[in-house]
This record gives sequence, structure tokens and C-alpha cells, in this order.
Amino acid sequence: FTSNHMKKIILILLSILFASNVYADHYKKKIDIKNFDPKKLCTKKRSLLEPAAKKLFPGGEFIKFNSYTGFDQRAVIVGAHKKHPIEITSYLLLPEGSGKVPIVIWAHASGGADAYIFSEFINSGQKKLLDLGIGVMFVDNFCSRGVTSTWRDQSKATIASAAIDTMMAYKLLKDHPRSNGKIGLTGHSRGGTNALMVSDVKFTSLFLEGTEGFDAIIGEAAECRMAGLFLEPEITSNTKMLYVHGSIDNLTLAKPCEEHVKKIKAKPGQIKIDIKEGWHHDWHAGFKPKKVRAMTMHTCPAVRIDNEGNVTGPIVDLGLKKHKLFPSQAEWIKATEDEPKKTMKAVFKMFKKEKCLKRGVTIGGMHGDEYLPQFINFFKENLL
Repeated sequence: FTSNHMKKIILILLSILFASNVYADHYKKKIDIKNFDPKKLCTKKRSLLEPAAKKLFPGGEFIKFNSYTGFDQRAVIVGAHKKHPIEITSYLLLPEGSGKVPIVIWAHASGGADAYIFSEFINSGQKKLLDLGIGVMFVDNFCSRGVTSTWRDQSKATIASAAIDTMMAYKLLKDHPRSNGKIGLTGHSRGGTNALMVSDVKFTSLFLEGTEGFDAIIGEAAECRMAGLFLEPEITSNTKMLYVHGSIDNLTLAKPCEEHVKKIKAKPGQIKIDIKEGWHHDWHAGFKPKKVRAMTMHTCPAVRIDNEGNVTGPIVDLGLKKHKLFPSQAEWIKATEDEPKKTMKAVFKMFKKEKCLKRGVTIGGMHGDEYLPQFINFFKENLL
């Protein structure tokens, strides 16, 4: 194969995996699919939000903001993330007029920010939110970190970093002149895990004063075994949450997330769980379910943390005693603080030796039109 052949093959795979009805006339007219090369368009100095804004979402505002890269929630608890500052690109779309409005942050999944270009569901959802008088902010967690996507290799970017970005975006929007102070959040897969992480008062209180956080959160299809979520979760005091997962999702499993969400300490009526019977991962993709070689870690030891951010369970002994990643837990912790990306790679090499990294899942579905009213009505009821 020539390099041009390989580029075309990679492009087709990306389109199949992360596009929602990619070949719809709407997108064929506006995006030059043949020349769309994420590796060229997504760099440390350039975000995939740029072609998205230029072709599909004109009239918005690019906002770059300061954030940080962190290995896990413990790094944030001790402030180690501040050793690794980074500038993140976002794109804010606001309803017509000059009045103050609520705003929803839309967090992307492992496919990266090209989802904002190709997802028919995201395109339809943002339009309906704007029509209701709700703004939308897209955040690119990957490009400035030198990452295009992580679905092949989840070690490329930490989930905690995206959660940090989300909190920094929240603070920015609170002070935006068009914001009325009501902020929502949604995301699928990595974006859903992000949503669960920033719904916990133990995390948000590291960025905000008091116990309040997002007003409305929809988390979808999160990874709840390996993300390092708190063992004793507690939702922010003002938040309403809808958590949605497909019952036959074999990329991110529904049962661990259902169990986690049910454990969240909350007031009656704050959280609703909706497990969609017979739905796969990326159920609103716009294409029929198909098999792809995405990475899974279902048989790896679960990664959970206590209230102080310390990792608990068998993974600690696995790393220190069996694989001897570091001479001591203190040195392991120091490595996570000083070199989060390198340490993440080391942990995944350990998983590879354990033979618990697998490939082969089913993603996709044609449930976008069916799900969209529930999605929109949740934000309408809780932000307006």
C-alpha cells in the first residue's frame, strides 16, 4: 500500500466509527471527505473545532482557556495537575440576541473532536438547544495534547484531564457576559465518564467554592470500572442528572455504571437512570450496529479510589508486587504527578502483559431520533 492508500483506509475507518450518517447530503456538501485528514487538522496548535466551525457551525466564538493535564483525581486533590498547564480550545454557540442564557458543554468521546463535525445527533441536538434559547460549548480535549483519538489506545490521554478541562470551561462560562449562570453538561463514552467525574462534589469543590456544580448533566455510556471514580460518590447539591446506557453495550459495560450511579449520595429526585434495552454503544450514531476493533479492558483489575484519591484494590499489588512498575507506592505516586502521560503508558503496558487488553466490540445504532426528545426535554426542564 502507498501512504495515500493508507490515509484513505484510515479515513474510511474513522468515518465509519465516529460519523453519524457521514454520507448524508448535508455533510457531503459541506465537508470534503476525501481530503479530511484528522492528523493534519488536529495538532498541538490547531483544533478540529476549526473546520467544524468553518463548515457547519458559523457564527460562534472561539475561546481558548487555561487548563491542566492530570493523571487522576488524586493529582487534582493534591494540586499536582498544576505542574502541567495547557491551553484548550473551545467553541461557543449562542442563541440570537443579547440576553443572558444557560449553556450546555458538550464533551467528546474517544473519537475526538471530529464528532462535532460528523455526528448528526450532535448537529441536531445543538440546533434544538439553540432554538430553545440554550447555548452550546464544544470543548476539544485532545488536539492541544497531541492526540487525535484514543479509541485504539486509551493510554494516549487521561480521563481526569478532560474533567479538569470541563471544570475550567465551567468557570469560564459562569463569567461569560451572555451566561445566566446555569450550566449543563453532556457527553457519550469518555464524555459520559467525564460527566460522572465532574458531578462529584469531592472533585468540583477543588475548583469551586461550596457544594454546587453543574445544574443539569446527561451522562451516556461511561466507563465505570477503569476510570478511577470515587468509591463513595456524592453528587453536587444543585445538580439534576440523567444517566443513560445501552443494555448490550460491550465497549463500556452498563452494569458497573448502573451500580456506580445507584451508589451516588443524592437527594430524592436528583438522579434518574435509564438503561436502554437492546441498545449498543454509540446508539445515536446514525448507522447500523457493526463490529470494530476498539480497545476494551473488561478483565483488567478495576480502578477505584477512596475519598482522598488513593487507588484501592488488586491493581495496587499488581503494579507494585507482580510487575514492579515502581520500587514503592510513593515513587509510583510521584511519577503520576511528575510525568502523567509516561506513567499512564507504563500502566497500560502492565495491562498488556496481563493480557486483559482486548479488541472487538459492537457500536452504532439508529436511535437518535427516538432519543433526541428525551435529551432535549431534560435540558429544557432543568435549565429553562
